[in-house]
Amino acid sequence: MKLYTFNPSDLTYLDSGEFIVRYLTDVTNQGIDLAVDPDFKTLHTSIMEQSPIYNKALAQIRAKAESLELLFLDSVRDKKISTLRTAFNVSKNSDEKTVNEAYGKIKVVLNKYKGAERANFPAESLLVINLIAELRTTTNLPFATLLNLKPHIDNLEVANTNFVTKFDNRSTDVISTETFDTKQLRKTILTTYKNLVEYATVMVKVKNNDYYNTLLTTINYSRQYFATIVAGYGGVSAPTPPTPPVV
Repeated sequence: MKLYTFNPSDLTYLDSGEFIVRYLTDVTNQGIDLAVDPDFKTLHTSIMEQSPIYNKALAQIRAKAESLELLFLDSVRDKKISTLRTAFNVSKNSDEKTVNEAYGKIKVVLNKYKGAERANFPAESLLVINLIAELRTTTNLPFATLLNLKPHIDNLEVANTNFVTKFDNRSTDVISTETFDTKQLRKTILTTYKNLVEYATVMVKVKNNDYYNTLLTTINYSRQYFATIVAGYGGVSAPTPPTPPVV
């Protein structure tokens, strides 16, 4: 039985938290009696105690990342609204009667949603949905098409959908207001994990019995799985590793 080659330090901060949780879950699911080896149990217990604190710190990072992504998606959406209006204004001084008529009809619609970009996130999402729906009615769509607005309406819909999807799936966890040294927490928990793995590997070589072989096999499950995660960072597709049986 050999340890699966993998360096947890290659994981992102968020994935490293999931990695530790996966390891702890695998050990629990396998029903391993930690009392058999007090030294291993001490290291395992230390990881168990560190994990919740580390995850609190990671939750702050996750929340900040989500906020930044939402702000970006909202800015993209706002630009699409602005682009739609700019494209609309191109026809303002047209000499064609049909274009002037279309301009007047669509102007009424757009004016109803003036300032939508300044509304709060949910309100703006609804305003954009309503704007698009109104522009696509059987009455207004021919006018919008004549003014070459259809591509801009479609682009706005995509941008709004992207924002709404992210907003609806954002984390709703209560984020701790504590201040964490996340870098140090990561270093400490991964060092403890490294010591645990090295200890288990040595015991497999020394004892070579079912207990330690099962222990190392269980450790390898999470290492195999997250090795594919790291491979994915570079766009490399890797097969899904085996899922450990639940004892």
